Amino acid sequence: MNKKVGIIVFARTSSKRLPNKIFQKISGIKLIDLVINRLKKIKIVKKNYEIIVNTSSNLKDDKIASYCLGRKIKFFRGSLNNVFLRTYQCLKKNKYKIFVRVNCDRPFVDVDIIKKMISLINKNEKLDIISNCMNKCPKGLSCEVSRPQIFFDNLKKIKKKDHKEHIFNYFYENRKKFNILKYNDPLYQKNLNLNLSIDTKKDKKRINKIFNFFKKNYFIKTSDVLKKIENIKLE
Repeated sequence: MNKKVGIIVFARTSSKRLPNKIFQKISGIKLIDLVINRLKKIKIVKKNYEIIVNTSSNLKDDKIASYCLGRKIKFFRGSLNNVFLRTYQCLKKNKYKIFVRVNCDRPFVDVDIIKKMISLINKNEKLDIISNCMNKCPKGLSCEVSRPQIFFDNLKKIKKKDHKEHIFNYFYENRKKFNILKYNDPLYQKNLNLNLSIDTKKDKKRINKIFNFFKKNYFIKTSDVLKKIENIKLE
């Protein structure tokens, strides 16, 4: 592969239901570290792959910037509310040919699925986006792999608040104009009601139970979690 891939981890501290949630500890490890450490398992050719934390320039997110600096994690800062613009600027500055969107509230980010999606878009130059969430998927496992060019070409069309906050919604709503591949996974479809994200204290308790079931194996395959989730007493 000769294309620079950016794994963009979107993070902020201003969550209303669980403030500073990315610094909450999940079975002894901070959520932000858990997500980034899992993403490091993607193992693309090193010079063409990097993880970058995308956060805002709001003072509340200085904590994220300081955390990244202290751990030599690359980061980018921009608008708090216009996430689309922030993404556009991040893509422009770093000259990624392909990028992956990952939210930092996803402790079970699916590395295997991401690798497959990167491979698919890398092989098909006509694809603009590969998405695993257009046909629904368990909460906390949604992901897109995209070519930055469509962000460059459509910045001026992003005017709705929803499009600024949820960076792929404009493309989904105008899907006939773009070449979008829906990625389906049978295990995802079997577990559509499962919530593997962290938005509340209740979510945190549930995620802790899952990791404890797997003896705090932070690199447990997402597919293994989905296969055995029925054996875990979550409530």
